[in-house]
Amino acid sequence: MQSDRDQESPLRRNPRYHLLDVWRGVACLMVVLHHAGFAVVLDPGTAASSLESWLRWGFVSILWRMNLGVALFFVISGYCIGASVDATRRRGKGALNFLGRRIWRIYPPYWAALAGFVLIISSLDALGLRRYYEGVGLHALQLTPPGDLDAVQWVGNITLTEEWRPLVWSPPPRKVYTRVAWSLCYEEQFYFVCFAALLFAPRRLYGLLTTITLCAGVIRIAAADSGRLDSIDGSFLYLWQEFAIGLAVYWRLNVAESDSSKRGIELALGLIALWGCFVPFTTPVGYSTTLTGLFGLVLIALRDRDDQLSNSPWLRPLQACGRRCYSIYLIHLPVCTIGNLWLHERGLTGFWERCLVMIPLVSCASVGVSWLFFWGVERHFLNPPMIPRTKERADATA
Repeated sequence: MQSDRDQESPLRRNPRYHLLDVWRGVACLMVVLHHAGFAVVLDPGTAASSLESWLRWGFVSILWRMNLGVALFFVISGYCIGASVDATRRRGKGALNFLGRRIWRIYPPYWAALAGFVLIISSLDALGLRRYYEGVGLHALQLTPPGDLDAVQWVGNITLTEEWRPLVWSPPPRKVYTRVAWSLCYEEQFYFVCFAALLFAPRRLYGLLTTITLCAGVIRIAAADSGRLDSIDGSFLYLWQEFAIGLAVYWRLNVAESDSSKRGIELALGLIALWGCFVPFTTPVGYSTTLTGLFGLVLIALRDRDDQLSNSPWLRPLQACGRRCYSIYLIHLPVCTIGNLWLHERGLTGFWERCLVMIPLVSCASVGVSWLFFWGVERHFLNPPMIPRTKERADATA
């Protein structure tokens, strides 16, 4: 991903990749199914026959692996942020504009969702319905009462620094209140690294990002080999390779000029996928490194069919979910938890009843409530205000 004349190099095509909305929809629905699937993944029950035992195992395994949707989000984010930071630079808008737009886009909806979590759980407590968020019976993912976090942990949650906060400020231990926001803590670090690259080396953007990727890879491998992977757990170094795959795909599709450069990226993605097979559980989501390497290759292979596939009527529901994926990601978990436990109390206790009725119902309800959140909150932050550069910054990057 290197070029000596980044700013002058023309893009080979329009970087807008419409099919990414479909993949966003796939990824967010995978996460919803994973969390709704706690209805059975922790309590598969006793099989009545050998065939049923295999069917249960297969169903539970699929639901558990739906957490790989988070890894897909990291790759998609890498592509989109690569496009955003590159467009900001080419238009001469400056690094602060990029950072300001990211803050406006991410934090206000997240804070609204965080407040919603507090309100819902506090209301259930006040009504004597604590059982609906505690995960009683192992049929739902447990949520946390607001009072279980101290002031330091709340600062980490509000600022989306809680994943890496214990690396520089400990105790108390790490505790992500919404549970799903752990990935946002990584995303914010990825954004800041790209902001720093744009700020300090706008004319050598790709070269600097390549250097960061190589250094991050060396540090991560060294930490894993020495048994000290926990020393970088929570920092961007831990999962940068998945985000960098998206950056590499962006460069390969829109900037790379020579065939050797393109083949080099494809070879690197294949090697990353292969490497992930030998170290499958060194990330929060097992086999995510392999999946992200293969996903990067799929994105490259499908780019020329983008218009055809993105206009398919069969994919429009996924596109619609993809355009609302942030709301779905932020809001779905309380609906899954409360819905699972409420339906369990209504008599849906059998394994297959939970699989075929409970999980589909709470998944649909989660998406529905999330769409309301999108309409009421997120859509107001889709177009962040432009932040004008100062004259000094304009002179420095001219």
